[in-house]
Amino acid sequence: MSTKTKSAKSSSDMATDMSLERSAKSAEAAAAAAGETLPTIEFVSPMPGFPGRTSFMLVRLDQVGLLNSLRSVDDPDLRLFTIAPHQFFPEYAPEIDDETIAALGTTDPSQLLVLLIVTAGDSPRDSTANLMAPIVVDPMTMRAAQCVLTGSNLPVRAPLG
Repeated sequence: MSTKTKSAKSSSDMATDMSLERSAKSAEAAAAAAGETLPTIEFVSPMPGFPGRTSFMLVRLDQVGLLNSLRSVDDPDLRLFTIAPHQFFPEYAPEIDDETIAALGTTDPSQLLVLLIVTAGDSPRDSTANLMAPIVVDPMTMRAAQCVLTGSNLPVRAPLG
């Protein structure tokens, strides 16, 4: 019988996290070596749980853009992994509230980029995405917000596999 608590990470969870961390650092180093400027996203307000953190660099971690990293400019140890939802959740169409659209100052809500925060599991099949609170980015201004979809039945941990 296992005595592992829900908050404890297994060695395979830690290995997955370390692998993602290495991928993110490698992608950032490659971009820097190539002289690429990594896009900085400015959140209109801090994401829940990250007070004072509003500037993040967006880094593509694969060739097709499925997996990305959001790394805090102010705290390099703070890194979130994100995906574009349509590859994994083709029917996902969050309704972004007017308050979020106004805060972003977007002129065309149909052009907003939606990203989902991923929690890495033991394998990619065990990883989950937060459908309840997508990150919404205006690609013209690079302003972003995490939009909590209150009143929806969307899961916080939707399996990717």
